[in-house]
Amino acid sequence: MTDSQTRRPRRWSRVMSGAIGASVVATSIVATSIVVAVPASAIEGEYATATTVAIAGDLHLQSIRYGFRADDAPVSPGPHAEPGPSSTSSSATWTLGGLGSSELRSHMIGRIVDFDKTTDYWVRVSTQVTNIVGTYTSSCEVFLGDPEAGGTVLDQESASPYRCFSSHLDDVFADDPIRVINETFTISSLNWATARGAISPQGTVMLGDGHLESPTTRFIVDGRWFPSDPAEQGPFNTIEPGATLDWAAFRRNGESDANASGYFSYRIYDSGVPTRFWVSGMASNWRGVEFNWDYTCQIFDGDPLQGASAVTESPYLCDMATTTVNGNGDYRVDFTIRTAPIQTLGPLEARDLMSEGCGDPADACYFVPATNEAYLPPGTPLGPPYANAGDEEAEYEFYYATGRSITNSIDVSISAQANVLEIFKATIKFAYGWEETNEVDKKWIATMKVPAKEEGWFEFAPAYRRISGDFLFEVDGTWYRVANGTFTVPDSTVPGTLTSHTRPIAGSPGGGTGAEPPVTPAPVDPALAGLDPSGAKSSGSGVLATTGGGDVSGSVWISAAAVLSGALLLVFARLTRRTGSRSR
Repeated sequence: MTDSQTRRPRRWSRVMSGAIGASVVATSIVATSIVVAVPASAIEGEYATATTVAIAGDLHLQSIRYGFRADDAPVSPGPHAEPGPSSTSSSATWTLGGLGSSELRSHMIGRIVDFDKTTDYWVRVSTQVTNIVGTYTSSCEVFLGDPEAGGTVLDQESASPYRCFSSHLDDVFADDPIRVINETFTISSLNWATARGAISPQGTVMLGDGHLESPTTRFIVDGRWFPSDPAEQGPFNTIEPGATLDWAAFRRNGESDANASGYFSYRIYDSGVPTRFWVSGMASNWRGVEFNWDYTCQIFDGDPLQGASAVTESPYLCDMATTTVNGNGDYRVDFTIRTAPIQTLGPLEARDLMSEGCGDPADACYFVPATNEAYLPPGTPLGPPYANAGDEEAEYEFYYATGRSITNSIDVSISAQANVLEIFKATIKFAYGWEETNEVDKKWIATMKVPAKEEGWFEFAPAYRRISGDFLFEVDGTWYRVANGTFTVPDSTVPGTLTSHTRPIAGSPGGGTGAEPPVTPAPVDPALAGLDPSGAKSSGSGVLATTGGGDVSGSVWISAAAVLSGALLLVFARLTRRTGSRSR
């Protein structure tokens, strides 16, 4: 592990010696201040300083300012005073030379930018050559606030999250000859401990509805400080299949005393559909002589932030692998979320194994929806047609009740059917927020105008939704898939479509104006009532009104009752479900 990341600034010293070309004979660095003893005879009044400030990691400097003085007189940048960049930069350099000056002084002030965040921390680097006594001194300090506007210098051992140290110093003669003292300072984040995470969903798995948090101040997600405002956290809430979200938590001076830790939770989406399962994990690193790593990742049946419990068996896995980034003080955990190994069953095997793996509420059996489409079967005639044999238009009223139920194509034993239906209902509630139930009967009235010498009748097409997907279940430690299970459920947004139809009467009338139509206990197909379907014509939806509460509706489903001229006739219709197009 590097000094910049794991070791505190410490008091240290070094000795430089050599011939006149490198005649600095003693250099001592105390904290961040450097004093170099230089023989005055070697300088001979002609000397220069060349200073570089290097920014480590993902730091930058902005608002850079320079100051130059020779013999206590300001020096403007020119042949003997050249500044480096004055805006935002990853380094700063400057040179200052003197011909016959007894003293040269320079400094640079810059504000620290950490990743994308402009911090409240500043640095000031200063150098000074005194010819009379033959000394070179330098220092690098970290401030909270602008040093020229009342900023406070920080103790880099205990109070500063950043450190500045001399990383290079030499003393050479140039060709002039001018004595040149070169020094490089390095500014870095002072990280006592670092924990990193890389979250990657694979295959059909996508992660959504995410939550990230850390007790540390410096929490970096995908190369930027994690925003505290939830409104700005949107880019981190979803991770697409095959993508990776990276985060890093750092423990530093002057900030939280908590371990370097990051926590996450995401809902698992499979093929774009939200499942009932969530994944939650964390990674932590302790500061100490020996760093302690803590990390975990679990699958939950429900949102862990709402008290859901971790499950030991699920069709999804979270794999973990650790990598040392920079010694034990900086490590990463790769979290990979994927589906468990699953065997897909054919129809001959599916019935018995699914009955065993999904027959009890305690079984690990789950439905993963893949499609959700509107389904409207062809319309079915309601009751008998009404024949208006009169010479004037007649009004035809029809009373009926609606009620739809859930059906499915799942082939399991009778004992397992109820639990399979409950698993489906629970999944739909998690995925779409719907409460799927059989529809309670509602009573309605439909009216239409039947022209003279024509017959009229109603046809009804109930509205459903078809939801298809896969059942995943576990038997004796092996996960199985039964693909393309389909449920037909009542469409909660509309009961269905009712249309009215008329056609000329064929043969003898079935009844006159105000007459009571024939009694029948089943729906009557116009063709079976002596009508030629090829000659029928249809109008738009009839006028519908509820009789048993609820709103007036133009789309309904049937179970049914009919009234004509005050006579009540109950007719119960059985619907034949067939694939068809939707019409309103």
